[in-house]
Amino acid sequence: MVRGNEERVSNQELVWGSPGPCPSCGAIADHIWFVQLWSEIPDEGLGRPVPHEMSGKQGDLCMSRCMSQTCRALALWIREPDARSYHEDVELVYPQVGVRIAPAEGLRAEEVKLYEEAAAVAPVSGRAACALLRVLLEAFLKRHLADAGHRPNRTPLAGLIELAVKHLDLSQTLKNGLTAIRKRGNTAVHDPYGLTDDARAEDLPWLFQAVDDLVDDLHVKPLKWAGIAGG
Repeated sequence: MVRGNEERVSNQELVWGSPGPCPSCGAIADHIWFVQLWSEIPDEGLGRPVPHEMSGKQGDLCMSRCMSQTCRALALWIREPDARSYHEDVELVYPQVGVRIAPAEGLRAEEVKLYEEAAAVAPVSGRAACALLRVLLEAFLKRHLADAGHRPNRTPLAGLIELAVKHLDLSQTLKNGLTAIRKRGNTAVHDPYGLTDDARAEDLPWLFQAVDDLVDDLHVKPLKWAGIAGG
């Protein structure tokens, strides 16, 4: 059963044996849990395939399936060899942990690709994700400032943020979030050893959230309020 009418989340991970966000589609859903997998392997003596447990040095292979009607995707897990029960010491191995769903509206196709690429590489390279979010932020602000009648093509990102606060009515709180994206992105490119991987991983959910809030403020809310006021 899908909860919240395909509600999507962006800063949670699916935990083995519990309802939660599907790592493939992002919908908060129940899942079917396959705690022990078997397959067939050839047996020359019997002349036919025989069942064989799917396990190896790393542990036992397990599987889950999203119950969202629009998804039904499978996820693969590894249970450590010395796990004490079927529900402990199980790690998601596919899709990658850290999936984040781009805003449903407000980003152009090329901007969505940047967002999704940043989310895809985040689990293995926080540095790359920070750099990609900076590129996305610059492209998004330039587009909206141009639509508002400004010409920001050669303006550095710090200047774009100031222009956006002044002319697009962004809050000081959001300005701080966008500035964090700029600084983390600059550090990733110009001072790659300036932050530990743990620090980048800790910051990334907040940097993605700043992008989500920016899209919400500049696209979603204006359309929603205009619709309500016009109705």
